[in-house]
Amino acid sequence: MKKVLTIVVALGAVAVICGFLFVHNEVTDRYNPLISKQDMYVQINRDGKHLSQGGTEYTLDGYNKSGKKGEVTFFAGGDLRKNAYLKVDTKGKYVETWEEVQLDDMPKEVKSKFEQ
Repeated sequence: MKKVLTIVVALGAVAVICGFLFVHNEVTDRYNPLISKQDMYVQINRDGKHLSQGGTEYTLDGYNKSGKKGEVTFFAGGDLRKNAYLKVDTKGKYVETWEEVQLDDMPKEVKSKFEQ
């Protein structure tokens, strides 16, 4: 019995580790210790998707502080102001918070991407 329990626990641990390594979504990225947090900067340059339960989901291209491009998906309680700039706190695909910022408050590498 002890041997079976050890095998079950070991298989469970392997499954969790594989989930962290190979599955990337909001839930796994939120708790994955191997993924670091980073700020992404986006511009509200297209309409969001209105959700049936209320609110709006946005999927936008953004840039991290070194200017590397990435895609960010996040939820807002309603429509956001067109052409506004946001700083989005992310951890992989998980978005913790977002706030509106001014273009001048962004890192130089990011600012140059939006000014093109």
